[in-house]
Amino acid sequence: MNKVLIIDDEPWAREVIKALGEWDLLRLTIVGEAEDGKEGLRLIQELEPQIVMTDMRMPGVDGVELLQQLNSQFPSLKVVVMSGYDDFNYLKQAIHSRAVDYLLKPVDPAELNAALKKCIHELEVQKQTVNTSWKSPLVFPSTALMDRYLVLRQCVFASLFELSKPAVLQTMNKLEEFLGSSFPEGMEQALLAKMGDDFVQILEQFMSENEVGFASQARETEAAAQRTKVPDTLETIRRKYGEAIDKIEAIRKSKTRLVIAEVQSYIDQHYIDPITLETVAHQFFVSKEHLSRVFKTTTRENLTEYIIRKRMEKARELLLQPHISIKQAALMVGYPEQAYFHRVFKKHFGITPGDIRSGKVK
Repeated sequence: MNKVLIIDDEPWAREVIKALGEWDLLRLTIVGEAEDGKEGLRLIQELEPQIVMTDMRMPGVDGVELLQQLNSQFPSLKVVVMSGYDDFNYLKQAIHSRAVDYLLKPVDPAELNAALKKCIHELEVQKQTVNTSWKSPLVFPSTALMDRYLVLRQCVFASLFELSKPAVLQTMNKLEEFLGSSFPEGMEQALLAKMGDDFVQILEQFMSENEVGFASQARETEAAAQRTKVPDTLETIRRKYGEAIDKIEAIRKSKTRLVIAEVQSYIDQHYIDPITLETVAHQFFVSKEHLSRVFKTTTRENLTEYIIRKRMEKARELLLQPHISIKQAALMVGYPEQAYFHRVFKKHFGITPGDIRSGKVK
């Protein structure tokens, strides 16, 4: 049976969840309860649940911080978020942390059990993946060991994304320590084969996302894992990852022409996020001064004005839909503060969001 941990600072709220869940029918067992995120993290390490149900507003370590820590430390855990507040920022954090579902209190029994079924389904899919890849019971005799490995694996990918050779080397050193201390002798060759294949996939995914062919070099990593010992395999991985970073850096330096259509497309897709001239410049690996100058020359509109215009056009479109409130429209175009949204909207159109909603202006 899959194990469930409930985290909520209100005892009555935990009792409601226990009463509404179809635990026996879904073959789930509640192994523990916690009053805040700090206690929840301790119980997760101690009890190793597969599913966590957590409130968002709690004293000490609240739900936002808890989700961030769960996402980094326990990536295989399935999380259901509960909140008594219809808060867009909470929903956004839940999505970014890959929560399975977001439930509003008072929790509806049907929605609760549907969320639990989603968790079970994802766990089954995950189990099938584990059984057909490097993540086998032979390599990871416990969930805790698999989670530790997955954290290191995420660190490697993050190092690649940041093009940081020192970070790659540091993570590889930690990985070598982990492999040397966590697994008994006799598992070495099977472990190396599976690990080598996994790191090939990470490298190939990274190179593919950067539109660079690197397959033959990546496969050398996998081949090395089939015939060498841990230090040799990790040294091969270090070398190939370093070469990948060098290649990406060289390609990016050669791309001196900034394609403004791509910048506009990026803004069109991310206007809901807190994007600025600085963040867009970082996304395209150019200075903010260069981006501002080229964007203005090409479009005769500065980049900040373009972001505001896109948001306002979308907001006006949303306000014409009667089922969407002014507050919701503001959140959906990247303005969590309704008063600020009201000022920007009036400055842009010369009318208020209320004028649109009341039908005074079409």
